[in-house]
Amino acid sequence: MAASLPLKVFASTGVPRPTLPIPPILSKDSDNSVNLAIASGKMQFGSRPATPTYGVNGPFLGPALKVRRGDKVDMHVHNTLAEKITMHWHGLIIPGKVDGGPHQVIQPGAIWTAPLEIDQQAATLWFHPHVYPTTAELVIKGIAGLLIVEDEESDALPLPSDWGVDDVPLIIQDRRFNSDGSFFHQFNLTAVTVGYVGDTVLVNGAEYPTARTAKGWLRFRILNGSNARSYNLQASDKRDLYVVGSDGGLLAEPVKMQSLLVHAGERYEVLVDARDGKVFDFVTLPVDQPIMRLPPFDRALPLVSIEPIGADGKGTLPQELAKLPTLTDKLPDISQRLTMNMFRDDAGMKALMTAGLMKLAKGTAGPADYDALTDLIVNGPTLSEAEQLSSNGVNGASYALSQKPFEVKRNELLRWRIDENSDQMLHPVHIHGCQFRIASMNGSSPPEHLSGWKDTVAINKGSFVEILVTFPKAADRKSPYMAHCHILEHEDSGMMTQFMVP
Repeated sequence: MAASLPLKVFASTGVPRPTLPIPPILSKDSDNSVNLAIASGKMQFGSRPATPTYGVNGPFLGPALKVRRGDKVDMHVHNTLAEKITMHWHGLIIPGKVDGGPHQVIQPGAIWTAPLEIDQQAATLWFHPHVYPTTAELVIKGIAGLLIVEDEESDALPLPSDWGVDDVPLIIQDRRFNSDGSFFHQFNLTAVTVGYVGDTVLVNGAEYPTARTAKGWLRFRILNGSNARSYNLQASDKRDLYVVGSDGGLLAEPVKMQSLLVHAGERYEVLVDARDGKVFDFVTLPVDQPIMRLPPFDRALPLVSIEPIGADGKGTLPQELAKLPTLTDKLPDISQRLTMNMFRDDAGMKALMTAGLMKLAKGTAGPADYDALTDLIVNGPTLSEAEQLSSNGVNGASYALSQKPFEVKRNELLRWRIDENSDQMLHPVHIHGCQFRIASMNGSSPPEHLSGWKDTVAINKGSFVEILVTFPKAADRKSPYMAHCHILEHEDSGMMTQFMVP
């Protein structure tokens, strides 16, 4: 992704504000191939010293891969780094051997070829590394990008589709910078408890950028690519947000909302009426996670400005979108339970409470509390690898590559329960090899915007969800699927399990 161009100036610093970078579209070539080179680079973020980064076909982040239902495409991933990686196609329904999980390691200098057959509805997916236990740091450094599936049904809809003009990607990630410009990352007790806590938001790799768009209906493909942070998105002028798609594709019909909570790993497609041509921001409101309300996230924080000053767009808001299968009234018995475990939660929360977390939750924290909590985040002693890998778990056990996979029936409608027992922490749980439907959340029907296809669902404060899921592809013992919390510091500290589909 190229460095952004100056447009406006930050009032507080005089630093030029960037234009929203738009990742280039990359489709298969005449040989049905896509070539991805993972390499190191450098980026300038504001007035900071240059930041060492990783990227895909560029210095930071990557292109937007575009495929169509029915495509057969060979993904060639060339690792030019000095460390091992993997590449996971998050949300694609593909066999375990090409899923890019922690067992499909790409050694330094090696090229991994993943032959993919695309057989699912149009959706906004993404790709990122999945190495155990270094996924968090690799994503922080910049290895991630969108993966867009198209099909004939979505082609027939009048949705905005002019890339970067009225069809605008928003990859939202938080970061914290060291004084030398490098990204902060440390596995300490705070990290394995609450995940990564940044103090700066990047959208498509730029800090508070401006997007000059068409005037009319605008389509935003929103990816929460952060390691741990959730965003409660709202338009600064409180204009309506129309959710038209979730993780796995379009909804049955648009859902009008004033704000949209997006957890780590989730994607939504949102339409906004900008026919008035008025400028607005996407802002994130304070979320229900006290540590994530450290300033500047203690109030509405602008993330990106939208300037709908271009020519009128051709897209509009359809009243009907996709045909979704009706959920069965007679649910199958629960065949699998996934319980998220935190084995160092008491110690981690005690340290946070002592530093002033409860004051932050009540809105009474002051500068001294902010400093104490930030000191825990930044200067807390690093855990040994053994301590890190035993900090969290699923179903009572921390993950290990050698873990015996549990077995799941293929091509059968299954009902899974995902919970956290007495744990109170947020866990956006992602399951590989599928798109599922939420049957219930805490025993009630899900809200409308969560009624479509999903691959990531959040539990919090002792809650549980039940999902209906089918696994149509095979995953063997050598290349099993994963189920894990998508707070990457939780994943990298044991909150993951693996399963096979014979």
